[in-house]
Amino acid sequence: MAIQDRAPVKQTRFENWLSHFLSKVPEELFHRKRLILLFCILALTTFLHFYRFGQIPGGVEEDETSAAYDAYSLLTHGTDRWGNPFPVYLPSWGSGQNALLSYLNIPFIKLFGLNVFAIRLLPAILGVLTVLVLYQLMHKVSDTRTGLIAAFLLSITPWHIMISRWSLESNLLPFFLLLGMTLLVSSYESQHRKWLIPFSLSVLAVSLYAYAASAFVIPGVIALYALFNFRIIWQYKFRFLLSLGVFLVISFPFLLFILDNSVLHSTPELVKHLPFTVPLLISSRLAQVSRGNILLGNWRFLASGFNDALIWKTMPWYAPLGLLTIPFACIGLYYSMRKRQKQEMIFVLWLIAALPIFFIYDLNSNRANSLYIPLIVLSAIGLLGIYDSMEGRRTKTVVLSLLLVATTLYSSMFCYDYFKHYNDLLQSSPYYIGFDAALTHATSEAAPGELIYVSDNINTLHSADVTLFFLKADPRDFQHHSHITIVEGHYQVDSYRTFYFLHTNPALKQVPSYVAILRGNEHLSCVHTQKLYAEPGWTVQRCFNSPGQSMPSNRHASNGVPTFFTPKIPAKWWPFTERIRV
Repeated sequence: MAIQDRAPVKQTRFENWLSHFLSKVPEELFHRKRLILLFCILALTTFLHFYRFGQIPGGVEEDETSAAYDAYSLLTHGTDRWGNPFPVYLPSWGSGQNALLSYLNIPFIKLFGLNVFAIRLLPAILGVLTVLVLYQLMHKVSDTRTGLIAAFLLSITPWHIMISRWSLESNLLPFFLLLGMTLLVSSYESQHRKWLIPFSLSVLAVSLYAYAASAFVIPGVIALYALFNFRIIWQYKFRFLLSLGVFLVISFPFLLFILDNSVLHSTPELVKHLPFTVPLLISSRLAQVSRGNILLGNWRFLASGFNDALIWKTMPWYAPLGLLTIPFACIGLYYSMRKRQKQEMIFVLWLIAALPIFFIYDLNSNRANSLYIPLIVLSAIGLLGIYDSMEGRRTKTVVLSLLLVATTLYSSMFCYDYFKHYNDLLQSSPYYIGFDAALTHATSEAAPGELIYVSDNINTLHSADVTLFFLKADPRDFQHHSHITIVEGHYQVDSYRTFYFLHTNPALKQVPSYVAILRGNEHLSCVHTQKLYAEPGWTVQRCFNSPGQSMPSNRHASNGVPTFFTPKIPAKWWPFTERIRV
């Protein structure tokens, strides 16, 4: 019996739309696993950076509040907290703080307000982008599989997970160094992007503002890259010279800052009239971190697997770079040197350029952060070098799979402990978990004009920063109603309006009573007290200086105790600039 032709089945509107959509999707999406694997790695990275975002780590760390309050001041008045218009480096507590994070956080604070969510959003986003940029660079200088392995290892590295979840300004450096290296390589290696050569060093110049310690690394990176790629540099020598000019233009304010603070130790009159501020610091940060036996201390830090035992930067019992990174980085260094592929050698050059920091200052987990990405990349090269050197496809696959599984299990254990127990470990750390609630109760319980003592068990350099952050105090009001002294090369805020930050301040003994925010087991010498609030780690109480005192009246502010003092500080070191914009 003849088979009859069937009439074509009519497609639904949805089927027509789906067919049209699929026809527009690149064919490689269905035939190449790399895009799917890359998507999975980025999805994993995003989850690890945003899961319980703003809750872990709990509280807010003191360096976070310092940079955030300066960002808030720049947003509201165009100056830092001391009134310096657009500083190239933030004076902060005296020895200074890198400025780039504060500038980049301005739009987030504008959109979401001055809070933990706003100031931690940028590091989380840049953490995801770091994984993507690393893959793109490795895909270009090596191959797809090395790029995927390197991106995966970075995404599950404990160090990278932790730095992406809080807002320390120096933690921006790895991203900007990586982006700078990517732009540098792409400019010279791509046939269609030679027009980028004049701008090839621009991102590396910006990196100087992310972390000043990069000044010891970036010149070496540029010099080694130029020497190692001399032929192509010579071929485009005029564009290369132009790129150096662009680098100097972008880094000029930073170089002025180094000149003023490290050579002249004064600010030339001409510099004072620039549209930005080159602050003169009252102490040297480099001198503070270059004490004692540097080589011995750094050797111990290296031997510990880059674990500095600082709970707010590393997790106890876990190597910041993971289980296999350091040994396999050594193997990867061997394979890279043996193959001598010019493009892949970029990470060896980066690592060599960063080695001088071992001899210049004491390292900890963030001061050594220029080393970590090249080490992670070299560990990926080492893993694949072992894979390629083995015989038998099944054996190679089993060994590589076991190594990756071991690394993944280690990182999984870290993630479990980090998300489950990390906040419990931070109670005595500079994150000051619970301080915001204690401050809220203290300000609500205090009578108008009643003094409030903020525990000096908080780092006295930052107790004002943390308070100002949660109060969202107007920076200009802070400039006019605070008492500042210089103590051992630091600005110490003794008081701001009714807030006092030292229990020894005489003003606290001259009033009938005051409200005290106490941390831990702190106790004050009072005639008697009234407990107002208590939670683990914090107590708010009213301290009475005279017997028989009870709740103060609303006339308490008329006791004549001043809340503003004229600081007796030499004008050269006074942080409040005369150029306050009105």
